[in-house]
Amino acid sequence: QPRIQVVRYALDSTVLPLVTETLPVAEAARRGLMGIYGRLTAKDGVRGRSPILSGKDAHNQPLAGHNHAHYLPTDEDDDGRLDHLTVFATSGFGPDERRALDGLRELRTDRGSKAVHPLRLLLMGMGASDEYHPGPLCESDVWISATPYLATRYAKTRGQNRIDIRSAEDRAAFLREDLRAQLAAVRPDLVDETATVIIEPEWDENHFFRIAQRWRAIQFKRYRRKASDDGGLHLAGAFRLVFRHAVRGPIALGHSSHFGLGLFIPPSG
Repeated sequence: QPRIQVVRYALDSTVLPLVTETLPVAEAARRGLMGIYGRLTAKDGVRGRSPILSGKDAHNQPLAGHNHAHYLPTDEDDDGRLDHLTVFATSGFGPDERRALDGLRELRTDRGSKAVHPLRLLLMGMGASDEYHPGPLCESDVWISATPYLATRYAKTRGQNRIDIRSAEDRAAFLREDLRAQLAAVRPDLVDETATVIIEPEWDENHFFRIAQRWRAIQFKRYRRKASDDGGLHLAGAFRLVFRHAVRGPIALGHSSHFGLGLFIPPSG
């Protein structure tokens, strides 16, 4: 069996979701795949669970590292609406996981009583990342935020090493330091590049972070459906990464990076 690490879908709907809905769409993809996998692997009334798709072990504890699935919705025609979904796992997908991925045809991102148009999915392809690297897995020396980067830790506002969160420069410096550490931890293959990568804030003349010259970070959904998630409390920003050499994606970093936040893409045009 060939090693499958990348699975790509085209999205279709009466009304496609805005880019700001990246997190709910990614969560819906994970829920949908886990449901399909559970039904396919059920035995004696007990549904199976895939650590790769769920990101959790047999004891329902989060997996260490970043080898499990990333769910990466993207806007690839720059119209402000999500039109593709890439599911990527460094460790690859097994036979039952590939069956589940092949069976994913529709997503619903309803929250509470708010109904939205269902998303239809067209499977475009599967492959190994060294041979099949479309969309966010392509190669470039310049990468820009497609979604907000959420810091992995809280900013200290008191005591030693505190920052002034009212200062745009202080917030950017804190996020830049956190981002550089994340890049080194998540992409150890880029260790030589990490030390020299240029990290520049993407903001407007008023020092408000901007994504695709259109969105502010605060406009993006940043809370997951689970009650304990605190993503909306983390500092968020947008940045440009400039490497010495072209590097291959995906570059997804920070809090909720497995759900499409902290995603970087090459600039268009």
